[in-house]
Amino acid sequence: MSNPQVPVNGTLGTNGIFPLVNSPGVVFATDANHTMSYPEMSGSSGFLLVTSGVSLTATRNLIAPLIQGFMWAIENATTGGHSIQVIGTTGTGVTIPSGYTMPVYCDGTNYVTNPAASGGTVLGVTGTAPVASTGGTNPIISMAQATAIVNGWLSSVDWATFNGKQNALGFTPAHSGANSDITSLSGLTTPLPSTEGGSGTAGGTGYRYGNGASPDSYSPTIPASAITGGTGQQVILTSALISGITSATTIYVSPYSLSANSLGTNSNYLMPLAGTATSLYVGTQVAIPAGKTIVVTMQDNTADTTLTCTLSADAQATDLTHSVSVAAGDSIQFKVVTNGDVSTGEWLTIGFVYGNAPTT
Repeated sequence: MSNPQVPVNGTLGTNGIFPLVNSPGVVFATDANHTMSYPEMSGSSGFLLVTSGVSLTATRNLIAPLIQGFMWAIENATTGGHSIQVIGTTGTGVTIPSGYTMPVYCDGTNYVTNPAASGGTVLGVTGTAPVASTGGTNPIISMAQATAIVNGWLSSVDWATFNGKQNALGFTPAHSGANSDITSLSGLTTPLPSTEGGSGTAGGTGYRYGNGASPDSYSPTIPASAITGGTGQQVILTSALISGITSATTIYVSPYSLSANSLGTNSNYLMPLAGTATSLYVGTQVAIPAGKTIVVTMQDNTADTTLTCTLSADAQATDLTHSVSVAAGDSIQFKVVTNGDVSTGEWLTIGFVYGNAPTT
């Protein structure tokens, strides 16, 4: 016959622990929930071992009478690796994982556990890579040293090596590899491309030329395409006596004052270099009479061009807008057209700018 239930000295948790003699065991005979009877629990001495005769396939309920004021240490030793839930005929219960022992008592309404009495229970410790754990309630926590293919901890030697590296340059060095130790372009062992200031051949010697918009080119000698007849501009001045022009007439003036005549054939001047004529200025010594005009037009191979201006009751006129391209071998002259007596103007002076190469 069981001893009366007598409380121990002191309390543990909210309710007292009442140890009883003859520690019983509860066996799950089948893969199903198990209902305890009061005699099974009253025969306890405070510890209850729960086992199973078969392997459990899911969490099973251990249904106990609602007996308030008692606390048991219940161990889940069933097979199958599933939890046992200690629950009353009504209310909520306590889940005990397989292989663990937990304090369980009834508060009159539900079966609960008492963390304050047990101090908490560690159910298992795992680690997230690169941290590793042997698992269980007493795990060994570790981490491997990092390698080229394994994440892990960094050694002080590796840290010192990385910290001693050159900071990022922000660009890719042009001279590397075989040319890394050169002291001048003449020391190149492999060609340096023109995009990096080289000639495309070792040494970088020769004639270099380009237009600034694309990589420069190189040649052992100066190519004919890079040679011109010179560059620059010149101002050309010519003049014609008009003191004898008393009526409307047309005369032709050579750009180099070789002649002025009315035929338009003896004043042509052959241009030996191609170029551009611009900035036409015409003027007389004194203003011509009111209502009279002098129209001066450059001709290229006896054809009128757009370079022209009209002198009217003034001593000067200009055309700074138009330009005329002249090919090598073209002949140029000025056609002078008056509409009446302009003899008081005395001398007609013509000036323009001629360039034998582009100025851009």
